[in-house]
Amino acid sequence: MVVVLAALVLTASPPEATALTFAEALALAGRTPGPEGAARAAEVRRAESARLSPLVFNPQLTVEPGYRQRSDERGADLRLGVSQSFGLSGQVGARNTAVHAEQAALDAEALAALLTRRLALAEAWLRLWAAEQAVTQGLHEVELAASFRQAVEGASKLGASTKLELAEASAYLAEARLSVLDAEGKVAERRVELAKLLGREPTRPLQTRGSLPEVELPPDEARRPLVAQAAGLPEAMARVLGARVERARAAEAHASRGSWLQVGVTGMREYDGATGGALTLTLTPSLFERGERDRGTLLASAEKLEGEARDAGHRAAAELALCFHDVEHSREVRETLQEQLLPATEEAARLREFLFQSGDSTVPEVVLARRALAAARIRLGHARAEESWARVKAHLLIDALSGVPTP
Repeated sequence: MVVVLAALVLTASPPEATALTFAEALALAGRTPGPEGAARAAEVRRAESARLSPLVFNPQLTVEPGYRQRSDERGADLRLGVSQSFGLSGQVGARNTAVHAEQAALDAEALAALLTRRLALAEAWLRLWAAEQAVTQGLHEVELAASFRQAVEGASKLGASTKLELAEASAYLAEARLSVLDAEGKVAERRVELAKLLGREPTRPLQTRGSLPEVELPPDEARRPLVAQAAGLPEAMARVLGARVERARAAEAHASRGSWLQVGVTGMREYDGATGGALTLTLTPSLFERGERDRGTLLASAEKLEGEARDAGHRAAAELALCFHDVEHSREVRETLQEQLLPATEEAARLREFLFQSGDSTVPEVVLARRALAAARIRLGHARAEESWARVKAHLLIDALSGVPTP
């Protein structure tokens, strides 16, 4: 019975949270389903491309058994032949060009998928870190609110405070607890989001470990050229290479409908025992069907992808420029909170408590000062995460510019 109860308790107990540092979370990006599948697709395409034959037509084997009968003799005939077709319109070169274009496009798509997942994981980890910091600050605020309510309750018993002040202190404690519950809800939501991005079971909680990441960014004078190069980011480059694939496929479709020559050799044995052979040449000129149907569809798709590539390039440049702006803006917000607002609210809360103890301040004034202090601390945690996210995002985008294949 004891064993059964212990098993039930272990089953009902929540699983232990798995702690991840920022670097560990980013390192797992390539092993998540989406980026891993994109990388695997590029590997499979490369392996299959290496097995391509230098010829695009298969040989043909011909067997023609027969029987011949004349008035005075009869017997079996047999013809054996082999033939090979050769394209005269450059189909092999067009096919190889299309294959190389497809490989480059798949590589770019894999890089784009990896960058997108790394960005999403970085933001999810930092958002979870900020939520966990809010819970920590909230729990600290609950402790302060509980001790403050206890002090007001003690003063009320001595007649030094009113029932209204005790009610206000109790409301302050309740609101502090509700704030913690809200923060815990955010933590649970962001844990699930991080688990989803990592491809893990959402029932196994995750938590952050370690400090915020520190990244170095290029100086201001080097940022403008990077914005101009942002059209080379993976998402835009994948569309550029996708358009190149469609044009290469259109050229291949046109070449596959071109003229081709069939060369064959035939050996024969006739019913009377005579043997012989023949060389056959068959030319199929490209007079009517030239692949216009397939070629038109592929060229139209290429035009569409080139337009999307230009749009993606403009978006990438705007995104990188905005990242650089966010880096400076978030730094100013964090410095203002850390160097001005937080010290001021800490001093105000300290003085309010001192005045309350000396009888020169009221419970509502102390509560307001403490609420302002708690809000400033939580806001500073979010600001630190936002500054780190802006720097990390810019850093990842800059790194991606050097990892994209040149079209």
